[in-house]
Amino acid sequence: MSERADEQYRLGLIGAGVMGRALLNSAIREGVFSASDVIASDVSPTCRASAEEIGCFATDDNRRAVQHADALLVAVKPQVIGEVLSELREDFAEGQLLISIAAGVSLAALREMAGDRPNLIRVMPNICCTVGAAASALAAAEGVEAEQIQFTQDILSAAGEVVSVREELLDAVTGLSGSGPAFVALFIEALADGGVSAGLPREDAQKLAAQTVLGGARWLLETGGKPSELKDLVSSPGGTTIAGVGALERGGLRAATMDAVITAANRSRELGG
Repeated sequence: MSERADEQYRLGLIGAGVMGRALLNSAIREGVFSASDVIASDVSPTCRASAEEIGCFATDDNRRAVQHADALLVAVKPQVIGEVLSELREDFAEGQLLISIAAGVSLAALREMAGDRPNLIRVMPNICCTVGAAASALAAAEGVEAEQIQFTQDILSAAGEVVSVREELLDAVTGLSGSGPAFVALFIEALADGGVSAGLPREDAQKLAAQTVLGGARWLLETGGKPSELKDLVSSPGGTTIAGVGALERGGLRAATMDAVITAANRSRELGG
């Protein structure tokens, strides 16, 4: 795509990999901004080509993105974000919005890397943003403008659900919704294994298991009901469901799931430290 004559964009995407492109695609699809409002920077020719395919201007020069975008979404791995931001610290404009998705990299660390000029927001989306069903959180540094927070919320909301939290709670978010898709995948696999053990073909069991989890989640989100209410709706006295619930409780499902979230959250704190 040819560059716009005025060379000014609403968003600069630094790191047009899987997560960055997923958030970008959702925001464009939901009308947060148009593809022509985006300049995407990546060292990978493949990633640049993917950005160009949807109508964005692509470059391999991060400085160009910083200098010609009102806001920046930095979607690079935590291991390289320090190097990326340190090289750009003299290019940031005063009050320019910088949104980071790097897990475990604190606002204080981002400030040290990027300098005093940009306004900083940390976000924690999860892998489900690739299918428009993310569970995300954001934490804004002091001094970020309300319109910048709203812009960030709009980007994340386009890809799923979003909550705003204090920064110290982002490790808990990482343990719950960041790592959660893996925990859910294990549960779906176990449900499917149970179906196979009871006689179902593997393909049918997996489809039924995945749809059951999706349907349960949708019921909770759309009705606003509590998990206990859904459980009670399905559990008839002396019936099959309550017998199965008893088996899950005896197996420690509830405690094991809680431990998994807490363990993942603690590991996030360790990596951030």
